Order: sequence, then structure tokens, then C-alpha cells
Amino acid sequence: MCGVVGQIAFPHGGSARDGEISRLMALMARRGPDDEGYWSDGQRVMLGLRRLAVLDLSPAGHQPMHTQDGRYALVYNGEVYNFRELHRELVQQGVRFRSTGDTEVVLYALALWGIEALRRFNGMFALGFYDSQERSLLLARDHAGIKPLYYTATSRGLVFASQYDQILAHAWCNSLHIAAEALALYFRLGYIPAPYALLQDTHMLEPGMWLEATGEGRIRSGRFFEFPKYREPDLHGEEAYEAVNAAVTAAVRRQLISDVPPGAFLSGGVDSPLVTANMQMVNTGKVRAFTIGVNGDSLDESTDASAYAQQIGVDHTVEQITADRALDMLADVVAACGEPFADYSIFPTMMASRLAREHVKVILSGDGGDELFWGYAGRFSTALEKAIEFGQSSWWHSARRFRQKLFAGRSRKWASPWPRNMGDFYRLKRTHLSEEWLPRILPDCRHWPRGFSLFAYADSDQNRTAQWLRWNEFIGYLPMILLKVDRASMYHSLEVRVPLLDKEVIEVATRVQWRSCLDMERTIGKLPLRYALARHVRHQTLDKRGFTVPMGAWLRGPSEDSL
Repeated sequence: MCGVVGQIAFPHGGSARDGEISRLMALMARRGPDDEGYWSDGQRVMLGLRRLAVLDLSPAGHQPMHTQDGRYALVYNGEVYNFRELHRELVQQGVRFRSTGDTEVVLYALALWGIEALRRFNGMFALGFYDSQERSLLLARDHAGIKPLYYTATSRGLVFASQYDQILAHAWCNSLHIAAEALALYFRLGYIPAPYALLQDTHMLEPGMWLEATGEGRIRSGRFFEFPKYREPDLHGEEAYEAVNAAVTAAVRRQLISDVPPGAFLSGGVDSPLVTANMQMVNTGKVRAFTIGVNGDSLDESTDASAYAQQIGVDHTVEQITADRALDMLADVVAACGEPFADYSIFPTMMASRLAREHVKVILSGDGGDELFWGYAGRFSTALEKAIEFGQSSWWHSARRFRQKLFAGRSRKWASPWPRNMGDFYRLKRTHLSEEWLPRILPDCRHWPRGFSLFAYADSDQNRTAQWLRWNEFIGYLPMILLKVDRASMYHSLEVRVPLLDKEVIEVATRVQWRSCLDMERTIGKLPLRYALARHVRHQTLDKRGFTVPMGAWLRGPSEDSL
């Protein structure tokens, strides 16, 4: 796990300046405290990296890494968990490896197979790959967006980096202004989704995307992975449960590949206990597991997590977060984010990362289970019930006309937009600042960005709607969770792996019928994961609390005067 940075200058961009990239590398020192590397062609291209050594701890894992003929160079942040299988294929094609880690496998896979290699990687990554013969720079980001990658393309050249503050600090970005559409997305959604970024002409590369820039200034891009909006399911009931259990078990085993001992984040829910139980099942000693509590608040999961830990048999550490401790963390949280970010669960995530880093270098977490297996049961159930109503158009339009008459002549604050379809309904449900208030506060942010299609959905079929809801969460909500985890963990030089977002798990999940995951009557989701967890523990929690803190109470309580 590392942090990457680099640039390629276009014909009128000027020559490379070594000090520029060295300065940007210093900004990501926390992402990689074990080693640093820098390479330049002496003309237009510069690549830099800070390394957190997890696989192949020897100097052979140093980056930037080059092929033996010197043609190709790579900076790479992440882990490709199927690298041993790819290693065998490459050896059969004549590659002679000098290291034992995955970086050299990624390097030669790209050198031999080109962009097609990206489809074959099962892992998390953000990378920059330079071909000195073609004078082309390839950027790519993993299928789920686990690792971030920002870039800016100006008339002078292209700059890329793991952190947004590195982009902002580059000399080519001195005169950029705030992008109104990105700011509007932040106020609506609580974060800025890819491909947008806060300043004009800056972007985050979308998950599953690649982008290639040449020294002549030509840029092209494409997609190597796309999460489906709809796929005809062929797994139901017990068959689905068995398939999911097998996929999760295989993913956890695959992601335990490491030259340093891994630990686990442990909540009181379902996903991380399942991951932890699978880790302990194959571990010869006790797995180290870490939990953050909230001192008995209704949001506190530490008691349930401790019960799981006892049943699974792990070495469990719990630490409590309070309002005062959160206040003490404020400067670190701001430094870790690098751009506006409105999910205050980053506070316990930062604390959990700091706690875990005192003992381990690698952590496995349960992120992704809610989005893949309809885990937000209340949200999903409400929307699916509404889907039926949207299908009854005469009833829906009558209700809309009645509402218009009811609030005729009333203040505009009562006249919030009435959803016309499921896309509108879910947009209103997910929006933080209402469409009525946003133009009053930010007149330039009245409209959604042109082409923004996250909520473009008008079908009322319940089966299709269920899959669209999952797609919407995977594309529109999960990236915020992953950004939070990456920023919090890498600030403390901790690698976090997410087995439930393994490609094999995703493939199986998209084949499962939604009714085999979501019990609408009991408002319980993730049934396949619950089935898998029941193989390891006697009791499960049913409440969906989320990994968060009572921030509202804290802001109205003792910390109010300090903020």
C-alpha cells in the first residue's frame, strides 16, 4: 500500500522540475513511511511514490519499478490478490521476476497485455504506468473505487496523485477556481463523487476506469469494469446462501496474503464479524480485532462486538470515543480529508485506524456488504413499497394533485418538489440540502450537473427497481464510505482491505435474487451474509446502526462552546 504522484508535460508544458514532485511526495508521507522513490526521464515525465511495505519487504519491492529493458515504469498503490496466478502465466510467457510481491506482476501484466490486464486484476489499486517508447501515461483505478486517484489535465500537461491536496499544490493548478457544479454536489450528497472535484479542470478518476495521456497532449479513456444496473438472477434461497458463503470464504483467504500479520475491524453488526470469523478460522493464532465504542450510547456497538469476539475467539481491543476526544481529533480529520467531506463517521474511523496501527499494519474490514446484499433494509423496503405506488399512476397523480391543492398559497418552504418517479424519490431521500434551500444559499448551484445520471430512473417494476437501488448505492453511496476509510486509515499508515468487494463476491452477489437477501416484512437485509455468519456464532444483532457517533448530541452538549 502506497501513495502515488506523477506528471507528464505536453509540448508546451516545459521540462520536468525535480523539486515539484519531491514537494508533492512530502504531502503523502503518512501513506508510505517505509520507503520513497522518484524517477524522471529528464524531460517531460516524473513519477513518485511513498511506500507502506506489506508484500515483499525487501528492496526488490522499491518503486517506481521498471521492466528489465527500461521501457516501462510503474507507480502503484494497492494489492492485487490474484497476483500469484498471474505470476505463473507471465513466467510461462518468459518473464523472469526479481521480486516476490505483486508490484512486478502488475508491471509486466501491463507491459505484455496492455489495458486488457486491468480486467484480470482482482484487488484494489490506483496506478500510473509509463511507456517510454510510445511516450504514453496510463492511469487506472480499481473496479470498486477502493483506492482514490485524482488528476488534472491542463494545456501544460497532466498531473495525478493519491491525494487531492497534492493536485492543489501543483504549480499548474495555481489559477483554478471552484467548480460550482462540484460544490453543489457536495451540499446535496455530503461528498464530491467522481469524476468531479472541487476545482475546475480537476477530477477524480471513476472506479473501473482507465485514462491514457500521450506526450503530444492526446487523452483518451475507457472502462474496464461496470457494475450492472440489472442482471437476471439465477441464485435463490439456499443455493444463493451457499454460493455467497463460498465466495466470501475464498475472498477472505485470498486477501490474507501478506508479509506482515493482518488484523480486523470488528463491529456489532454482521459484515465485519463474518470477515473476522473467516480470518480466525484459518489463522493458527488469535487474530487481533479492534472496536470503537461510544460509552453506552444507543449507537454503541462495542458490547455486541465483544460478544462476537468471545464467540469467534479473537484477541479483542476496545477503545471509547467521547466528545472531548473527537474535538481533539478535529485538526487531524481536516488534514486527512484534503477536501470538503460531510460524513462525521470519519471520527470513529480515524480513531479505529490509530488504535489498530499501534498493533498491526494491515486490517480487513466489512465494507461493501450493505450495498451488495440490500443491507439498508429500511431504506430499501420503503423504496420498494413506493415502486408499487409509482406503478399505479392514477393513484399517484391524484395524490400529487391533492397535495398541490392542500399547500396552495402556502410558503415555498412547504412546496418541496413532489417525486414523479423512483429516481426522484430516491434523490430526495439521499439529498442533504433540499432543492428549495440550495438556490437560496448558493444561487449558482441551482442545477444538477449536466449528464449526472445517478437518479435517472423511471421504471416501477419491483424486481428491476430492487436492482437499480443496489446499483445506486454501489455507485453513489459506497464511494463515500471507501473514501472515508482510505483517508482515515492512510493518515495513520494503515492498509485496509475489503474482502466483500472482492471481484468474485461481487460476481456472485449480482446473480442473487433480491428476495433472497431482503426480508421486507421483518425489515432485515443481508440474509446470505447472516446465513454465513450463523456458521460461526450463536447470536446475531438485527438492528442497523451504522458506524457512527452521536455528533448531534455532542454539538448541543459540552463541546458546543469549543466548536
